[in-house]
Order: sequence, then structure tokens, then C-alpha cells
Amino acid sequence: MVAHDEPRASILIVDDEQSLLDICQESLTEAGYSIHIAHNGTTALKMLEHLPGLDLIISDLRMPGMSGLDLMKKLKEGASEADFLIMTGFGSIETAVESIRLGAVDYLPKPFNISHLLLKVEKILQIRRNREDRKKLSNLVRVLNLSQAMNTKLDMKSLTNEFLSQIQKNFNPDGTVFLLEDGTGLQSKAMRGALLRNNPQLATWVKQLGERIFRQQLPELILLKNKKFSSMCTEGPPPDESITSVMVAPMTTRMKSIGAIVLLRNSSKDEYSREQSQLLNVFAAHTASAFENARLYGQLWDMNLEVIRSFAQAVEAKDVYTRGHSERVAIYATHLGNRLNLSRQDLHLLYTGGILHDIGKIGIPDIILNKPSKLTNEEFVVMQRHPELGRAILNQVKSFSEILPIIFYHHERVDGTGYPMGLQQEEIPLLARILSVVDAFEAMTSDRAYRKALPMDVVRDLLQNGAGRQWQEDLVKVWLEEVSKPSFANLQQVNIAGHVAFDESYDA
Repeated sequence: MVAHDEPRASILIVDDEQSLLDICQESLTEAGYSIHIAHNGTTALKMLEHLPGLDLIISDLRMPGMSGLDLMKKLKEGASEADFLIMTGFGSIETAVESIRLGAVDYLPKPFNISHLLLKVEKILQIRRNREDRKKLSNLVRVLNLSQAMNTKLDMKSLTNEFLSQIQKNFNPDGTVFLLEDGTGLQSKAMRGALLRNNPQLATWVKQLGERIFRQQLPELILLKNKKFSSMCTEGPPPDESITSVMVAPMTTRMKSIGAIVLLRNSSKDEYSREQSQLLNVFAAHTASAFENARLYGQLWDMNLEVIRSFAQAVEAKDVYTRGHSERVAIYATHLGNRLNLSRQDLHLLYTGGILHDIGKIGIPDIILNKPSKLTNEEFVVMQRHPELGRAILNQVKSFSEILPIIFYHHERVDGTGYPMGLQQEEIPLLARILSVVDAFEAMTSDRAYRKALPMDVVRDLLQNGAGRQWQEDLVKVWLEEVSKPSFANLQQVNIAGHVAFDESYDA
């Protein structure tokens, strides 16, 4: 007898001939397989409920009660995902063709040699293993694609849209409900599909199902066969007779449930399989981690923002005329970046850079910073040091490294006559060029120690005259278009205390 640490596969043999069952069971057990036996199709069908990991069914074709072909038809309805091998002593070409057409992987005529049976079984199981390996690889690629896509998103709206896009692409549901816990309870964040839009009762049923899975933290696959409900689902059958299957998975991370995803299919598509249910559960777990990371990132961003604003307020405490300047520049810069379709990461950099662009002024003497008249050449040279001082201050904070170019170059001019390096055109980082335009605009439209705010028509002329020399021409053009819009007035209503919700106001 060959010894095996673990069974090579799980096989169910179905035949009404006891002697054949004994021979097959003994031979296949010696070969290392885990063997189960049934004397007819009805008994086999009941056994399948307790054999979820079955790999192969070897069944006689003609048996009293339920035939082998009838048993195979039941398998196609979702009773098992095992492969099926037909054996019979009443073989014909027509019988073989019909068996294969209905889903059998092979056909074995009686009488047969045991070695022939063993070869058939090994061949079938090897093909099955290869198929499973391909499925696993395919599913791994799907999960990796999901992770890669989700890892590029850091806000809840983008994460939700990306997750639902991945769900549609990989599971092709006819209805989708995405539920998230928001501190007050489980709330529906997305509901898609005509099934749900046209049936409010179904939407209620789905929400109740999602709430139960959210509490239990266990996935569930609900199959409805021949319009007959067959599930332990406590909500009862769905109030829509067209639905054939439902998959639901909890959004779980660190043993904590944060939501649930529910997918519906109607009779126009095949029922969902156990494998698809398992894949959805993996998708849900990966996505739950992404949402948790986004939540933590949001908290970290809020804390960093408070620190950043305290830096800006330290500068503005020295100069009452520039109070609120940094916040407004940050908002203007982010708005212009949004108009230019910049990435969310660049919008964050613009906002942070806008808040901190004048941090170097903390090292400028008050007598120069608050002088009520024009600066002398010597005083202006001192003032020109503030970008360099700002970079030196922020260089001590590693997380600010990406905004250093904005701080250092925001007073460069596209004609090369700016400071501190005299860069020109594309030598100046794009985000610094954007900030330069809105920084000048905000300064012109605000009171200063040495003058009152300029009228808008004067500001417009100054910007247009400086386009192509001090500022990038197309950036000035786009900014003046934005300034002309009635909605621009909303941007000017800035809370000087700094309580502006970035995510709500500047989502790309």
C-alpha cells in the first residue's frame, strides 16, 4: 500500500453494484485518494451537502431512482463543483456524446481494468489541478490589480468609485449595494443597478442582509434554484423572483467590520459560484484595509494641517496686514491646480505650499516686514532671503521635502529676472509657477502696510502686462478666467482661523 500524508483528492463513487464499489474503493484508497461511496443518485445528492471539497464524482449511468445523467444535471445547478466521470455497461457513441455534452469530463465503459480506471482518474485530476492553478493565478492577478488600483487613492470618494469599478469588472453584477459604518451606523454609500432602482423593497432587503453580515463578519452565498429559496438567510427570500444568486461579504480589518458589499444576479446570467464568493471576500478584505488606511491618512493630514497652519500664523503674527494671506493663497493655488486637472497629490502639495510659502519671513526683521513705505535696495535684498530661509526651516522636516521647491522658487520669473536663482520658463517647477500667479493676485487684492487693495481692473491689467515676463502666460489666462466667474466670490470668503475642509472644497 502506498502511504500518503494527505489525500491526493476527494472522490465520490456512485453505483448500485456493491462488488464494483468495493473494488474501486480499495484500489483508489491504496492510490492515496479519500473515497466516499453512495448506492444511488439520491443518496449521493444528499452526501454532497456535506462534501464541499469534493474533486471528482465517478457515477454509474443507469441506477434505480436517479440516473447518473440526472445526478450530473443537479451538479450543474450548483450542488457541487466536482468533475464528473460516467461509467456504464450499456455504452454507445450516443451515450458518450450526451454525457460529455451535459458536462462529464470523460466516459468509462464497463467492464474496465482497474489500472485503466486509475489512469483515467489521475488524468482528470491533473487537468483539474492545472485548471485550478490557472484560476488561482487569474484570481491573484485580479487581487493584485485591485490592490494596485486602491493604493493610488487616499480619499473615500475615489476609493469608493475605484472599488465599485473593480467589482463591476470582475463580478458583473446586476445590482450592487455598498455599505459603510460612519460612526452613526451602517449607511448605504452606493446603490447601483436597475434591479434596485425599480424595487425599493429589494433595496430594504439587501440593506438588512448587509447589516447581518456586517455584524456576523462572515460571507454568504445565496442560491435560488427553480424559484425556490434555499438558504439559511434569516431575511427570507429576496422580493424579486428574477434574482438567481446573491453574494455578500463583510468589509473587515483587524477583526473589526467597517461595512459590507452585496452583489445580485438575475436569471440573465449564471449563478455566482463558491469560488467567486471567496474572491469577493478577498476583495472586500483588501478594500477594507484601503479604507482604513485612508481614514488614518485623513487623521494624519488633519494633524499635519494644524501644525502647518500654526507655522503660517507665527509669520502672520508679525505682520497684521498679511493675516489670512497664506490661507487664501493656498486655496487659490489649489483651485487653479484643480482647473488644470492636476493630480490629487499635486493639489495637496499646492495647498501645503501655499500655507507655508512665506514661512521664511519669520526670519525677516519686523522693521522691514512692516515698513509702511517702499523698501530700499538694501532692505529688499534682505526681504529676498525669505524663500531661502523658508527652505532651510522646512528642510528639517522630512515630510515637507516635496514642497521645498514650491517654497524656494515661488518668486522666480519666467523671463529669468526673479529670485533667488534667476530660473526661467520650465526651469521653474510647475507648482511654483502656479503659486507665483495666485500669490501676486492675492497680494494685489489685499491691503498692505504701504497701500490699500488695488481695484480689480488694475489687478487684471497688471497680471496681463506681466504675462510672459513675470508669470507663465497661459496660467495667467486661466486664472483670470476663473476670477471672472461669479462663483469666484465663494473662494474669497476664507475663514482666517483656517477651518477650510480641503476634501470638500477641492476634490478633483
